Amino acid sequence: MNPITDTIFIVTWIGLLIWAVSSIVKGFKSREVRDYNAGTWTTEVTKRVHPEMQDVEPGEQLLGVTFEQKTECDLEEYRDLQNRIEELRQELEDPWEDDEDDGGTVVRR
Repeated sequence: MNPITDTIFIVTWIGLLIWAVSSIVKGFKSREVRDYNAGTWTTEVTKRVHPEMQDVEPGEQLLGVTFEQKTECDLEEYRDLQNRIEELRQELEDPWEDDEDDGGTVVRR
């Protein structure tokens, strides 16, 4: 290769590297990233991009929350959760379902 193309390649490569690093630094300093890292943020709707956003008008603000992931479980919370699950399971059971295998089906021949 000749030195002119090598020089153009190196200058372009260094320019793109500087642009990429500056974009990353600007991104980390932005207000949105700081708010997101804090756990609560708002964003302004600019266009509808999802069917669930159909009733949201452009310009409205949305609130987002990041929840902490628990690493431990309190025994009382676990028992309460299990009780709620059992209550829902009993509500959802079919009252007409026959769990006993007593031959309740009528067969005609």
